Amino acid sequence: MIQKTLLLAFAFLVLVADQTVGQELTDVKCIVSGEAAIADSAVDYRGGKVYLCCNHCVATFKEKTKDYATKANHQLLLTGQFVQRACPLTGGTASKDIKSTVGGVEVAFADAASKAKLEAIPKLEDKVAMIFADEAFEKAFALKPTWDVTGIKCFIMPQRDVKEAKSVDHMGGKVFFCCPGCVKKWNTDTAKYETQGNVQLVQSGQFKQSNCPISGGDVSQDHSSEIDGVKVFFCCEKCKAKVDTAADDTAKRELVFGKKSFQRGFAKK
Repeated sequence: MIQKTLLLAFAFLVLVADQTVGQELTDVKCIVSGEAAIADSAVDYRGGKVYLCCNHCVATFKEKTKDYATKANHQLLLTGQFVQRACPLTGGTASKDIKSTVGGVEVAFADAASKAKLEAIPKLEDKVAMIFADEAFEKAFALKPTWDVTGIKCFIMPQRDVKEAKSVDHMGGKVFFCCPGCVKKWNTDTAKYETQGNVQLVQSGQFKQSNCPISGGDVSQDHSSEIDGVKVFFCCEKCKAKVDTAADDTAKRELVFGKKSFQRGFAKK
C-alpha cells in the first residue's frame, strides 16, 4: 500500500513538472534557429537553463555562447528563471510605476529619462540588446530565488520578520534573519541555532521531506504531525508517537530537525 501511494505521488510530481516546463516554454523560441524551443534541448546557463530546439542548436550555442548571450539572457526572463533587481540602464532602484515591455518582458526603470531612452530606439532587436546584453543584464537581473520568506519570523528574535538581505549560507541553502545582530549570533554559535535553521530551510521552501526523519524509511500519508508549522510525515505510528510524546516543542523540533534527523529525512529541492 505504501509503495502504491509513493508511486502515485511520484507520477503526480512528474505530471506537475511536465506541465510547469510546458508553461515555461509557451511561445518560447530557440535562440539559434528561431524554431519552437523544447524542454529536451536545454543547456545550463547562468544558474538557469536556455532552451533550444535540437541537438545541433545545443552544440552551436555551446560553441558560440558569447554570440547568443543577449538572446539567452532575454530567454531567461521570458521563462521566469530570472527576476529584475535594478534599473538596467542606471543600476539604480527601479520604479514600479516607470515600465516598458521589451520583447515580451516587462522592464522597470529608475526614471522617466531611462525609459524614454529605450523607447526612442526604433528597432526591437536594438532595444533587446540595450536591456539584455551582458553588462545591462548583470546590472539589473538575478536568478529567481528558490525560497519564499513571506511571513517567516526570525528564530532568534521571533517578534520580527526575516529579511532577504540578512542571510547566511547553510546546508546548501540560505537561513534568513531580521538584522545584522542576529546574523552575528548565528555565526558566533551556529550549533546553538542549527536545528531552528533547518526548520527554516523547510519553511522557506528550499528543502522538502524525502524520508522519515526518525528511521530514514519511506513515509506514509497516514502518519503525520505538525512542528513549527511544518507538516512532517513518518513511516509508522511508532516513529510518530516518539515525536508526539516528546517532552516539549524544543524536544520535538530536535527529534525531527536536529542535524542527523534532518540529513535522514530532508533534501534540497
